[in-house]
Amino acid sequence: MLLSALVRACVLRYSLALSTLVAASLSPGTAAPATTSHRASRSTVRAPAAVILPATASAWDLAVGQAARSALGHAQGAVVAMDPHTGRVHALVNPALGMQRGFQPCSVFKIVVGIAGLSEGVITPETVYNCRKGCWMWAGHGPIDLRRALAVSCNPYFEWVGEQLGYEKIQRYAHLLGLGEPSGINLTGETAGRVPTFVRPEAVGHLSSHAAGVETSAVQLAVLVSATVNGGSILTPQVSGPADFVPRERWHLPATTRLEGLADGFAAAVNEGSASAAFDPEVAVAGKTGTCSQLGWFASYAPADGPQLVVVVFLRYGSGHGASAVAGRMFRELFGPGGGPVAAGMP
Repeated sequence: MLLSALVRACVLRYSLALSTLVAASLSPGTAAPATTSHRASRSTVRAPAAVILPATASAWDLAVGQAARSALGHAQGAVVAMDPHTGRVHALVNPALGMQRGFQPCSVFKIVVGIAGLSEGVITPETVYNCRKGCWMWAGHGPIDLRRALAVSCNPYFEWVGEQLGYEKIQRYAHLLGLGEPSGINLTGETAGRVPTFVRPEAVGHLSSHAAGVETSAVQLAVLVSATVNGGSILTPQVSGPADFVPRERWHLPATTRLEGLADGFAAAVNEGSASAAFDPEVAVAGKTGTCSQLGWFASYAPADGPQLVVVVFLRYGSGHGASAVAGRMFRELFGPGGGPVAAGMP
């Protein structure tokens, strides 16, 4: 009964055919033309975006796809849901915005700067920086460490780390984490995104906190966040059912890469920081928000203490806080009381 109801809910089945992707990119809920004004795009009534699922979708895939589409609603954006340990993509809502186009990742890029800073010995999780005036919070955050800097998305902290690193090292870690090139997902039309080849020294700080000049897709960020919880494996995302699925690792991060302290910061973002809209006492969620240029991001996973699902939400004309609310609704439906992987038939 559940499966038939979900199938009848107009969930788009996965296909590698180009015609399917073109149809998806033209479906309601995709990006508005460049000539569309902000006012018009906000007032236009949109139908829910299309969902790409595996051709042999399991009950869990169907449940994830339905939860993602329901949580996004009529908002203009995209959702990617992926297994962080295998790269199996359970659902992709609106591929035109989630895979085929790149957007400035805003403060989600602070993950790259944090990993570079830890790995290059510029910071440890306990390193304290004094955030004074000049942050998004006018008075500054005061003395702040990595956990708190991730939680509240402190700009001066990551600007300082980036300036200590220099752009060459930031660029290297961005590429190591899969940015600036296609992820290899088995769908047509994937963007490579963009990592600048050169950044003036005086602009490195701003890039480190706002990702100015960088372009990524939601799929690329799902791979990046997965690497922080799976021990450093850069996976090839694959839209596939569970039967006969074989994980593919593109490469593994160098042994010198340090990820310590990130998980605490991601959890704190939900429990006490910029992603508080995703908080739920029944479901432990972790992630990093991003807000800039009228874009909103939330790169996340749950359960926080044993990640089973990575979810990246992207919103046009939104905020990171709003994106975290979308992910929160999705995680509550999937992992909250009465739901959960067992009830939904995971995998």
